[in-house]
Amino acid sequence: MLKKIKQKLCDPKTGKLKTNVIVALGLAGILLIFLSGLDFGKNEKPSVQKTENTSDDADDYRAEQEKRLSEILSGISGAGKVDVMISIEGSTEYVYLQKIENKSDSEDSAHSYDYRSEPVVIDDGSPIISKVVSPRITGVLIVADGAGNALLDEKLIKAAAAALGISTANICVAQRAGHTG
Repeated sequence: MLKKIKQKLCDPKTGKLKTNVIVALGLAGILLIFLSGLDFGKNEKPSVQKTENTSDDADDYRAEQEKRLSEILSGISGAGKVDVMISIEGSTEYVYLQKIENKSDSEDSAHSYDYRSEPVVIDDGSPIISKVVSPRITGVLIVADGAGNALLDEKLIKAAAAALGISTANICVAQRAGHTG
Protein backbone atom coordinates (compact mmCIF):
# COMPACT_ATOMS: atom_id res chain seq x y z
CA MET A 1 0.00 0.00 0.00
CA LEU A 2 2.76 2.43 0.98
CA LYS A 3 4.64 1.54 -2.19
CA LYS A 4 1.60 2.46 -4.35
CA ILE A 5 1.31 5.87 -2.66
CA LYS A 6 5.01 6.48 -3.18
CA GLN A 7 4.68 5.59 -6.89
CA LYS A 8 1.82 8.09 -7.30
CA LEU A 9 3.56 10.94 -5.47
CA CYS A 10 7.11 10.50 -6.71
CA ASP A 11 8.67 10.93 -10.14
CA PRO A 12 9.55 7.40 -11.41
CA LYS A 13 12.84 8.59 -12.96
CA THR A 14 14.33 10.58 -10.08
CA GLY A 15 12.43 9.18 -7.09
CA LYS A 16 11.74 12.75 -5.84
CA LEU A 17 8.35 14.25 -5.04
CA LYS A 18 6.51 15.71 -8.03
CA THR A 19 6.32 19.52 -8.17
CA ASN A 20 2.52 19.62 -8.03
CA VAL A 21 2.60 17.52 -4.82
CA ILE A 22 5.04 19.95 -3.21
CA VAL A 23 2.87 22.91 -4.22
CA ALA A 24 -0.26 21.18 -2.89
CA LEU A 25 1.44 20.40 0.43
CA GLY A 26 2.64 24.02 0.69
CA LEU A 27 -0.85 25.38 0.06
CA ALA A 28 -2.31 22.95 2.61
CA GLY A 29 0.24 24.19 5.15
CA ILE A 30 -0.63 27.82 4.49
CA LEU A 31 -4.32 27.01 4.84
CA LEU A 32 -3.71 25.32 8.19
CA ILE A 33 -1.72 28.31 9.44
CA PHE A 34 -4.53 30.64 8.37
CA LEU A 35 -7.19 28.50 10.03
CA SER A 36 -5.20 28.29 13.27
CA GLY A 37 -5.48 32.07 13.61
CA LEU A 38 -9.27 32.03 13.47
CA ASP A 39 -11.27 31.94 16.69
CA PHE A 40 -14.10 29.44 16.58
CA GLY A 41 -15.31 30.38 20.07
CA LYS A 42 -13.64 27.48 21.87
CA ASN A 43 -13.69 27.84 25.64
CA GLU A 44 -14.23 31.59 25.49
CA LYS A 45 -17.32 33.53 26.24
CA PRO A 46 -18.22 35.76 23.30
CA SER A 47 -17.33 39.39 23.81
CA VAL A 48 -20.14 41.89 23.60
CA GLN A 49 -19.67 44.03 20.51
CA LYS A 50 -21.74 47.16 20.33
CA THR A 51 -22.10 48.20 16.75
CA GLU A 52 -22.25 51.93 16.53
CA ASN A 53 -23.68 53.52 13.44
CA THR A 54 -21.17 56.28 12.84
CA SER A 55 -23.10 57.77 9.92
CA ASP A 56 -26.07 58.37 12.23
CA ASP A 57 -23.70 59.91 14.78
CA ALA A 58 -22.23 62.15 12.05
CA ASP A 59 -25.71 63.20 10.92
CA ASP A 60 -26.67 63.94 14.53
CA TYR A 61 -23.48 65.96 14.98
CA ARG A 62 -24.15 67.97 11.81
CA ALA A 63 -27.81 68.62 12.76
CA GLU A 64 -26.82 69.78 16.26
CA GLN A 65 -24.15 72.13 14.87
CA GLU A 66 -26.62 73.53 12.31
CA LYS A 67 -29.24 74.15 15.00
CA ARG A 68 -26.78 75.85 17.37
CA LEU A 69 -25.27 78.01 14.63
CA SER A 70 -28.73 79.06 13.35
CA GLU A 71 -29.71 80.15 16.86
CA ILE A 72 -26.49 82.10 17.34
CA LEU A 73 -26.61 83.84 13.96
CA SER A 74 -30.31 84.72 14.37
CA GLY A 75 -29.27 86.78 17.39
CA ILE A 76 -27.13 89.10 15.27
CA SER A 77 -28.87 92.42 14.73
CA GLY A 78 -30.52 92.61 11.30
CA ALA A 79 -30.03 88.94 10.42
CA GLY A 80 -33.68 87.98 10.85
CA LYS A 81 -34.52 84.32 10.34
CA VAL A 82 -31.38 82.27 9.63
CA ASP A 83 -31.07 78.76 8.21
CA VAL A 84 -27.74 76.98 8.12
CA MET A 85 -26.46 73.99 6.16
CA ILE A 86 -23.15 72.45 7.19
CA SER A 87 -21.05 70.14 5.02
CA ILE A 88 -18.92 67.57 6.80
CA GLU A 89 -16.21 65.14 5.77
CA GLY A 90 -15.76 61.73 7.37
CA SER A 91 -17.68 60.19 10.18
CA THR A 92 -17.56 60.07 13.94
CA GLU A 93 -14.54 58.10 15.10
CA TYR A 94 -14.29 56.38 18.46
CA VAL A 95 -10.87 55.93 20.02
CA TYR A 96 -10.90 53.16 22.61
CA LEU A 97 -8.71 53.01 25.69
CA GLN A 98 -5.95 50.47 25.00
CA LYS A 99 -3.96 48.28 27.34
CA ILE A 100 -0.48 48.01 25.84
CA GLU A 101 2.01 45.33 26.75
CA ASN A 102 5.54 45.48 25.50
CA LYS A 103 8.29 42.99 25.98
CA SER A 104 11.91 43.36 25.01
CA ASP A 105 14.47 40.64 24.69
CA SER A 106 18.11 41.36 24.33
CA GLU A 107 20.61 38.83 23.17
CA ASP A 108 24.10 40.25 22.96
CA SER A 109 23.73 43.37 20.81
CA ALA A 110 20.46 42.44 19.10
CA HIS A 111 17.19 43.73 20.55
CA SER A 112 13.69 42.61 19.73
CA TYR A 113 10.52 44.32 20.85
CA ASP A 114 7.05 42.83 20.97
CA TYR A 115 4.07 45.15 21.36
CA ARG A 116 0.55 43.95 21.98
CA SER A 117 -2.51 46.10 22.58
CA GLU A 118 -6.09 45.33 23.31
CA PRO A 119 -9.09 47.47 24.26
CA VAL A 120 -9.83 47.91 27.95
CA VAL A 121 -13.35 46.64 28.64
CA ILE A 122 -15.77 47.01 31.51
CA ASP A 123 -17.64 44.16 33.20
CA ASP A 124 -20.25 43.74 30.46
CA GLY A 125 -17.53 43.45 27.79
CA SER A 126 -18.01 46.96 26.36
CA PRO A 127 -14.82 48.81 25.42
CA ILE A 128 -14.05 52.09 27.18
CA ILE A 129 -14.12 55.07 24.81
CA SER A 130 -11.23 57.43 25.54
CA LYS A 131 -12.00 59.99 22.84
CA VAL A 132 -14.66 60.78 20.25
CA VAL A 133 -13.38 62.51 17.10
CA SER A 134 -16.14 64.42 15.34
CA PRO A 135 -16.30 64.73 11.54
CA ARG A 136 -14.46 67.67 9.99
CA ILE A 137 -16.62 70.62 8.96
CA THR A 138 -15.74 71.55 5.39
CA GLY A 139 -18.25 74.25 4.51
CA VAL A 140 -21.22 76.31 5.66
CA LEU A 141 -24.13 77.86 3.79
CA ILE A 142 -26.02 80.58 5.64
CA VAL A 143 -29.38 81.77 4.31
CA ALA A 144 -30.64 84.83 6.19
CA ASP A 145 -33.50 87.28 5.77
CA GLY A 146 -31.17 90.24 6.29
CA ALA A 147 -28.32 89.02 4.10
CA GLY A 148 -27.27 91.11 1.12
CA ASN A 149 -25.91 93.92 3.28
CA ALA A 150 -22.10 93.70 3.06
CA LEU A 151 -21.55 94.61 6.73
CA LEU A 152 -24.10 92.06 7.97
CA ASP A 153 -22.78 89.37 5.62
CA GLU A 154 -19.29 89.92 7.01
CA LYS A 155 -20.59 89.67 10.59
CA LEU A 156 -22.38 86.40 9.77
CA ILE A 157 -19.28 84.94 8.10
CA LYS A 158 -16.94 85.93 10.93
CA ALA A 159 -19.35 84.66 13.59
CA ALA A 160 -19.75 81.30 11.83
CA ALA A 161 -16.00 80.96 11.31
CA ALA A 162 -15.32 81.68 14.97
CA ALA A 163 -18.07 79.37 16.23
CA LEU A 164 -17.01 76.41 14.06
CA GLY A 165 -13.26 77.03 13.88
CA ILE A 166 -13.12 77.04 10.08
CA SER A 167 -11.82 79.44 7.44
CA THR A 168 -14.05 82.28 6.25
CA ALA A 169 -13.31 81.07 2.70
CA ASN A 170 -15.49 78.02 3.38
CA ILE A 171 -18.57 80.03 4.33
CA CYS A 172 -21.20 81.37 1.95
CA VAL A 173 -23.98 83.79 2.87
CA ALA A 174 -27.11 84.20 0.78
CA GLN A 175 -30.25 86.26 1.12
CA ARG A 176 -33.51 84.41 1.54
CA ALA A 177 -35.76 84.66 -1.50
CA GLY A 178 -38.38 87.38 -1.25
CA HIS A 179 -36.46 89.51 1.26
CA THR A 180 -34.49 92.65 0.58
CA GLY A 181 -31.65 93.76 2.84
